[in-house]
Amino acid sequence: MTSKEIIKTILATLVLAAVLIFSYQKTKRKTEFNPFTQKLTTSKGFVTLNELKENKIVLLYFGFLSCPEFCPTTLSKMAGIFKDLPEDKLDRISFVFIDLDPERDTIQRLTEYASFFHPKILAVSLPLSDLDLFTQFFGIAFMKVPLKSRMGYTIDHSTDIVVLSPEGKILEPIHHESTKIVIKAQLSKIIDEQFKP
Repeated sequence: MTSKEIIKTILATLVLAAVLIFSYQKTKRKTEFNPFTQKLTTSKGFVTLNELKENKIVLLYFGFLSCPEFCPTTLSKMAGIFKDLPEDKLDRISFVFIDLDPERDTIQRLTEYASFFHPKILAVSLPLSDLDLFTQFFGIAFMKVPLKSRMGYTIDHSTDIVVLSPEGKILEPIHHESTKIVIKAQLSKIIDEQFKP
């Protein structure tokens, strides 16, 4: 074996070792990741899903400030439902608007946007490095899509609302296309089932 071949073999071995180490670290991080203890940034500091689900059902909606259609439609629909729900049922809900565009969106602007719809809507963000694992855990897909405009890009994303029980179990989602009447009935049923006297 020539010295050139030896160097090539050593380099190939080093590259393979690096790939294996990277793959191991990524797999380890994925198995150790717990979205319920993940620190979520709010305008008033950090909060976790464990805290938000305490004696409540949690509704998770994933979106971003520049979303042209789905986010404002969903938040507007949910705000209307929250206004119609009796106070005792509304108190049993945590609604979390999770940002999918931390590169552009600030927590201050997210909070202003969410509060425009309803004070019950809590805007949160988390680092881009944790966003993939967080969304994957809840079955949410999102992807940056380039645009030929000043915006530069948009984000395609899942539009259903993830529903969590107070124990953190993932329940039947709220579908984006459902009417206010259907969603209100679904929420009332979930609350009645989760908080039986």
